[in-house]
Amino acid sequence: MKTPHLILLATLTLIAPQLNADENESKAYQGKVHSIPGLIEAEHWDEGQTGVAYHDVDEKNRGENYREKTQVDIEKRPDASNGHGIGWTKKGEWLVYTVEVKKSGTYHIEIPVASKKTGGIFHIEMNGKDVTGPIKVPDTGSWQTLKTIVHKNVKLTKGKQQMKVLMDSEGESKSIADIDYYKFITSDK
Repeated sequence: MKTPHLILLATLTLIAPQLNADENESKAYQGKVHSIPGLIEAEHWDEGQTGVAYHDVDEKNRGENYREKTQVDIEKRPDASNGHGIGWTKKGEWLVYTVEVKKSGTYHIEIPVASKKTGGIFHIEMNGKDVTGPIKVPDTGSWQTLKTIVHKNVKLTKGKQQMKVLMDSEGESKSIADIDYYKFITSDK
């Protein structure tokens, strides 16, 4: 007969790997996988810990707590589609979004951005593969002025994937950009 200590130890040994696995995974924001084609709000990145669902170089949220307490800088904006976006973006930051690409093909991505002076460069990966190359942010005239840029001819494969938006380099603005959303549209090709 096993002693209670051995039973408890065996139970913890079986449970521990499951707990650690959950900590190393992100989950779709509010349990809703983003559809492509479709619109993905920048502030709706996956739920999960820093280093798993997101990485922000500054521990303080410079915006507001739109969602759970987070380091990611969420900005309230009257011109944003959901009234919010992300801002104060810096080199080395990234966000993960769980997405479902409904059909393999070529897509264009519409991205409303704002930057006072020339912004920086970012790119988008699907399951660790760069699918966009560098996306350059122009000077929109003001941090309060969103301008929609269109990144064309992005080839995507059907299926559930982890989309990761990575901030590569800061521009003259000393930031990358304020970002409202990413809207994937099937190209006419």
